[in-house]
Amino acid sequence: MSLAQLLRIKPQATSVTLLPGSPPHLTSLDFVNAQDGWAGGQGVILATSDGGATWGRQYLGAGNVTGFSFLSPTLGYAASNSGLLKTTNGVTWSRVDRQSLYQVQFLNSAEGFALEGQSLRYPASHKLVATSDGGESWRPLAIAAVSQACFFGAEVGIATFPNSFGGTLEVERTTDGGANWTTVFSIKGPSPEQLQCTPDGGAWLVAASEASMSQQSYTVFRSADQGASWKPVVAVSTAGAGPAPGAAAGVAKGPGSSPGPLSALSATTATMAGVCAACNEGNVAFSSTTDGGSIWTSPTAAIPVQTAAPATLDMVTAKEGWLLSSPGTGGGQSEIRKTTDGGASWRTVLHVVPAAPQLFTAFVSSRVGYGLGTAGDPVALLKSLNGGTSWQPAGLMPQAANPPTAFAAAQGGRLFVAVDGAVYVGTRGGTRWSLAHTTGLSSASAISFATPKAGCATSGYGPGETDYATRDGGTTWRRAELQGVPAAVCAVSLADPALAKVAMQLIHRLAPTKVQSQGYFLSTVAAGAGSLWIALSGFPTSRLYILAPGQPAHVAAWPDNRLNIASLTPIGPSEAFITTYDGRVLVTHDAGRHWKQIS
Repeated sequence: MSLAQLLRIKPQATSVTLLPGSPPHLTSLDFVNAQDGWAGGQGVILATSDGGATWGRQYLGAGNVTGFSFLSPTLGYAASNSGLLKTTNGVTWSRVDRQSLYQVQFLNSAEGFALEGQSLRYPASHKLVATSDGGESWRPLAIAAVSQACFFGAEVGIATFPNSFGGTLEVERTTDGGANWTTVFSIKGPSPEQLQCTPDGGAWLVAASEASMSQQSYTVFRSADQGASWKPVVAVSTAGAGPAPGAAAGVAKGPGSSPGPLSALSATTATMAGVCAACNEGNVAFSSTTDGGSIWTSPTAAIPVQTAAPATLDMVTAKEGWLLSSPGTGGGQSEIRKTTDGGASWRTVLHVVPAAPQLFTAFVSSRVGYGLGTAGDPVALLKSLNGGTSWQPAGLMPQAANPPTAFAAAQGGRLFVAVDGAVYVGTRGGTRWSLAHTTGLSSASAISFATPKAGCATSGYGPGETDYATRDGGTTWRRAELQGVPAAVCAVSLADPALAKVAMQLIHRLAPTKVQSQGYFLSTVAAGAGSLWIALSGFPTSRLYILAPGQPAHVAAWPDNRLNIASLTPIGPSEAFITTYDGRVLVTHDAGRHWKQIS
């Protein structure tokens, strides 16, 4: 097939089927007292009744649970992008409606407010809605899209608006249930990060500046009169991000060099977390006040966060609380820590680790695959014998100081991994490893096999990279005749030069390295069983081209808009596996028309 014929093929739509609650990355946390708490995330709600010592799953289904509102330990609501969930016994959950909600606040069993929709913008933008029938129906309030909002009762509430850095942060207030709003506070420059109301009429607002040099200056403002007036109570200025918003001179210095989550108990009591991204991969420090912000106390200890950023801080007293660290859509694991001394010390009470590999996968058949890297262990080697449904440890990788840069498997059974500037060859299922003694082949950034014998590796990065080829399954390597191409294209060129030529023409036409005139960039190129899969990312749609000897080319949509894809492993012209950074494994059996999660 010629390039002209290939470009005339219209991409077919693709569907993606994901398993609910797998992996259960957590994004929300709410404790109603020192014993009863709930954590929500991707299709899952977990609960504890002993202060976090043990956790059980109460809900598994559709939707990403992003916020809770509890009126008692038995009556509560959960906001998700697939509708409002409700529990009347604190154990089982039922769906109230299908309204997509981000946060929810109920005043009683009938009246409540919510932020509609799951915003992908920054700062977030949501429609503010209200209900008077327990969430069965919602009505919009007379206010433009807001960033955050909270209410002190059915009549009085406050809201912040999404503004770009350099604009004006405004707080508006209503005293008639949302019919009319008045600006009560404005400040030039920052963006609203967090807004919290307390039952006694207190309100706390975190305003942050634009980030720079792993720093983000911030100021915490406080109100003691239901949001009618505001004053700064703690601030952090940094060399990288500039002065704290509002030039808050004379106030206490906050923790960290960037804002973390805030937890407010009352108009006088609150705890602020601060992040130091440059400190040991992200330390978290804390400061607390019990007098409305005049005096802040800070424990000397700081906890390291190496796998996920702190997302939610929930204190039930000035001393006791929980911190949720969440990886969002990236790699890592969710973790909940508990403190009983105001943040001076923390212990982990829940650690959620995805069961699938998170860095690379390499399938050698429809059933057998190898995976590399898990949360907290980038050189863990896993093996699946059931097509990626489950994974078990498989051998030990060579000791390494850095994460691997490339991973591949030849269908003959050999494994290849590039780590610490060297390439190792694994045999006997990864139980025995030896250094690949090949002149020039080092610091491999990609390794690919098109057939059990034909493979290529790219050594080095940037203009100085060199391609090496093997025709005997990796026993010997020589400088490849085809240079400056993806390793997968180089591998295919050993078996089918004509197919590789069309692939390079396609890449240069749609995703040129210098001028991206078509709006696409090369996402990934992978080879398997003689086939070549080329994924191009772009706006408004991404494309997946599948080329195979003697078969018509196929073009499908590439689902990178729904998945944070780590690796692609084809094992033929119609079957391939995807691994995502959040621990999912998906498979297609029809050349990318349908992808189904299997792990």
